[in-house]
Amino acid sequence: MSPDATLLQRFVEYAQAFEKTYVDDDWTRLEPYFAPDAVYRVVGSTSWDCEVRGRAQVLAAIRKFVNEFDRKCTRTVRPTGAPLVGADSVRVPGVATYTRGDSDELALHIEMIAQYRDGLIIRLSDVFPAENEARVRAWIERWAPDLQPSYT
Repeated sequence: MSPDATLLQRFVEYAQAFEKTYVDDDWTRLEPYFAPDAVYRVVGSTSWDCEVRGRAQVLAAIRKFVNEFDRKCTRTVRPTGAPLVGADSVRVPGVATYTRGDSDELALHIEMIAQYRDGLIIRLSDVFPAENEARVRAWIERWAPDLQPSYT
């Protein structure tokens, strides 16, 4: 198997494990995918921009956001294009859609970038286009003013 296929396979395994964790809340399942010194970055959204360092802290930050936002909405995630595999990274464009009750749909375009070292994620970045920001704020204000989603 080529290094590109191996990285992509590892990323797909992580994504599948994440979806299982989303359902059953077993965050230990994700630990084997991250290096102990992993870094998680969210960029492009002034509401959620952050940088978190360390495997336990990365998983805690993602779990916090999931608990404060995703699980209080109906969520779907899907890729919007083919993954781009580099020498040490996988980039996947996608969209996460959210509804809450009879709300309008909130579609958040995102690019997830996983950088690897020795088969483990050393840097995971969620990159949001700036145009998401106004829609997110308006949607939360109208449909979810009681939610305070954040990673930190």
